[in-house]
Amino acid sequence: MIVTSAGKSRSPCRSPMKSEIVFDPNLNESDHYEGTRRKLHTPTTPGPQPSGLTRATTWTDDVEENYRFQTAGYRDLKEYCHVQGVSDVEVSRWPHNGYVKMLLSRKGGFIYFNKDRECMDKDLHKCKIFNYNTQ
Repeated sequence: MIVTSAGKSRSPCRSPMKSEIVFDPNLNESDHYEGTRRKLHTPTTPGPQPSGLTRATTWTDDVEENYRFQTAGYRDLKEYCHVQGVSDVEVSRWPHNGYVKMLLSRKGGFIYFNKDRECMDKDLHKCKIFNYNTQ
């Protein structure tokens, strides 16, 4: 007998239905999800909280940096490093200009950025620049 995800048993002769997930009886329950779920870093301490924000009015390298992080679902480099559990030197960057090359999206998957400018003038008002108190 084979046990399905609903806890029902079925005969091994019958092929599983599309809606059935068939578990191997030789594996532990924790092993069923080992390959299917991505392990996320869950921070134990709250991340740095911004003390204020301004909207971008002109394009700069800082605006470009924040635009790329906000496209991936993060406020900025500080929040990305805190959530992903990486240091700022581990962020993938283009070697010739230092722009962010690749980020892990908050929704899952990777976002790849071009070597050139991504934040066009029409998108400047969408980019937020966060300020932090340095204590």
